[in-house]
Amino acid sequence: MVYLCSGDIAKEPLNFVTMIRYKKYQNKNEQTPSSYMKYYARATHERVTFEEFITHMANHHCVFSEGTIRGVLVEMENCLRELLLEGKSVEFDELGIFKIGIETRGCSTAADFTANCIKGVHMNLFLGKRFRARQLFEDATFKEADIYAGFDGDDGENGTVEP
Repeated sequence: MVYLCSGDIAKEPLNFVTMIRYKKYQNKNEQTPSSYMKYYARATHERVTFEEFITHMANHHCVFSEGTIRGVLVEMENCLRELLLEGKSVEFDELGIFKIGIETRGCSTAADFTANCIKGVHMNLFLGKRFRARQLFEDATFKEADIYAGFDGDDGENGTVEP
């Protein structure tokens, strides 16, 4: 069961419909003969802004105001960035563990490798149990999208079929 807030405060189940919407598309890539001209689906997404997320959290009957939630989340972002740049990994309970990864160029010998061989950094997130694909799939329900346009731009690639 899903509750309004985490911890001891949560007593009432949420009253919302959880649904992952999808769009059907036909694979028209001739380079993949085993899947060419077959139909598949892509998840659609409606982006929730930071402010909408804060309002959503505050509307879950939490004891915290939108201002408090905003302040905590902004400070969390700042502290997460600071700790990652210090070379630490940061665990967020059941969300997962955030780490910095690096991209490097190869060198012939260990002696040739210096910090100048590092080409870039990226964020790694090792998902916690509640956010792993298997758990999300078990908790998910699916529905075909009513509209095949107007989402966040991830969709509507060549081959999309109209409902």
